[in-house]
Amino acid sequence: MASPAPNLPVGPVLAATTSTQALSTLGVLALAAVAPRAATELGVSAALIGYQVGLVFLAASMSALMAGGVARRYGPVRASQLSLAFVAAGCVCSALGSFPTLAAGAVIMGMGYGLTNPAASQLLSRAPSTRGMNLIFSIKQTGVPIGGVLAGVAMPPLTESLGWQWALAVAALAIAALGLALERVRLAWDTERQPGAPLIEAARSAALVVWKHKPLRWLAAASFLYSGAQLSLSGFLVTYLVADVQMSLVAAGTILALTNAAGAGGRLFWGWLADRLASGGKALMANGAMSVVFALATAAMAPAWPTWAVALVAAAFGFCAMGWNGVYIAVIARQAPPGSIGIATGGSLMVTYAGSVVIPPAFGALHARLDVSYGTGFALLSLVTLLGIACVYLVRRSAFKLKGP
Repeated sequence: MASPAPNLPVGPVLAATTSTQALSTLGVLALAAVAPRAATELGVSAALIGYQVGLVFLAASMSALMAGGVARRYGPVRASQLSLAFVAAGCVCSALGSFPTLAAGAVIMGMGYGLTNPAASQLLSRAPSTRGMNLIFSIKQTGVPIGGVLAGVAMPPLTESLGWQWALAVAALAIAALGLALERVRLAWDTERQPGAPLIEAARSAALVVWKHKPLRWLAAASFLYSGAQLSLSGFLVTYLVADVQMSLVAAGTILALTNAAGAGGRLFWGWLADRLASGGKALMANGAMSVVFALATAAMAPAWPTWAVALVAAAFGFCAMGWNGVYIAVIARQAPPGSIGIATGGSLMVTYAGSVVIPPAFGALHARLDVSYGTGFALLSLVTLLGIACVYLVRRSAFKLKGP
């Protein structure tokens, strides 16, 4: 019999879930932030980093299906600790510096990354607030661009001074330290865990809840496309700026950090707008329209551009392409059946992560195999996002109300 699940304090829960999201994302994006140096030492094209990102999210899409069951059985804090442990272990494995260990590290990190959002959603559902749900979940989701900022600011300088492999090891230490720190709140917050809760059946239930409801299917399809565009931006911006716009690694990393910082601000803005409009659907469509514009502007970058203009356009693209997630997750959480928030979130995120499996590697393959420029690849992201907007429109057409509380 599950223990009673009292309400939790909003501030500490937001701090814990946002920090977990941030450091998990740091681990996932660490290699992308130093891709030019790692690729040179390994003797391969930096475009191959897209395949590493794809492996991460392939594993994440699978673990997300079971994440709701893991959070039920062990508690959402323990699930968050497991997430951090896997991501840290994946960084260490990647730091060994061979193709097999890079692939294994990507899979291990993905197994951890897929656990983060269902556990966080379960905790946030027990932290009532006078703010709108879209904004609360968007605040938590700022952890993703914050992790990108950390990757852009910390990883290139660490690589310059220690080498890219030791830089990954330092990231692993920081991630593991947070996992240990969460032990302080685990017993107090994991009061609704159900030790006998099934894992395999939870995965089946997570998939079915999305498949059986047409509006959820269209919403998941939109997230597939939006997430693919977002991860292509995160995964290839540094390489694009170094290879085509002829910037230094540190300068490109700084612009990646600014882009992710803008994404953090974007998550707050889009969450606020969704609550203001009382419509997550309208906010997601407006977000997509702006992403299309700035994807095309990013594609037009050239060595002759001043640094401030490159930074401004990249930040504007990040503000949109990295800003939609909190609104999306809030919609899923609000529509989930009682007691099934983790399950519904995991099933939806399986499709979301699948977009990150398919689209960034396709972006890399266009460059590596067909010699398509990175700029053209970013232009094609505008078409990907347009398809996402169409999916959100179909959600609205199917009478699924994307509204705040």
